[in-house]
Formats: sequence, structure tokens, C-alpha cells
Amino acid sequence: MIQLICHLLGDYVLQNHWMANNKTSSTLACAVHVALYSLPFALLIGVGGVGSWWSLAVIAGTHFVIDRWRLAKLWVNFWGVGVPSSWMARLEIEQPPAAPSWMGVWLLIIVDNTIHLAINAGALAWL
Repeated sequence: MIQLICHLLGDYVLQNHWMANNKTSSTLACAVHVALYSLPFALLIGVGGVGSWWSLAVIAGTHFVIDRWRLAKLWVNFWGVGVPSSWMARLEIEQPPAAPSWMGVWLLIIVDNTIHLAINAGALAWL
């Protein structure tokens, strides 16, 4: 539960409009976002004794890569979460129509958060 709170603080409370709108096109915006995102985890590791500094490096490094190059969107488009799947389209497999655009945005956010949370949980548990 505590790693979920750290994630929510870092990804929502400590991220402002500039970071959210520019992190996929600006290395600086993404780096600032990741530095602030990592603060709750640094406190968890330093004060709470959960995980290690290697955990923090993995959490911060993967968060940067996922957000800077919007890897969740690549997965959504490949696997077909709310949109027709790119690999199924190439194989000419019939697919349902795309979800409404508002739902597609939320599905992307959910996939992004799930990827971050899974990595964070593994890093804190195993490193």
C-alpha cells in the first residue's frame, strides 16, 4: 500500500501541468518530473527502510524511460487496449471498433500506472 501512496504522490500530487504536457517531448521536463516522482520513494527507502538505493535507481530510471518515450501508448496500440490492435490489423483479424476517445485516454492512463506500479513493487521487493 505504501508504494501505491508514493506513486500517487509522485505522479499526481508533485507533477504539474508543465511536466505533464511536456515530459514526452522534453528531456528536461521529464527529468524534473522523475526527480520529484522519486522523492516519496527516497523517503520510503531512507527513512522507512523499505527497498534499497538500487530500488530507487530502477524506479527512477524506468519511470523516465516509460514517460519520456510514452511506452504505455506503444503497448496500448500494439496489444489493442481501447484501440484496434496493430498486430491483429496486420494479420487482418476482425476487431471491435475503438473505444470512445475519452475511454481510450483513461485506458492509457491505467495501463501506464499499472506498468509503473508493477516495476516499483518488484524493485522494492527484490532489490
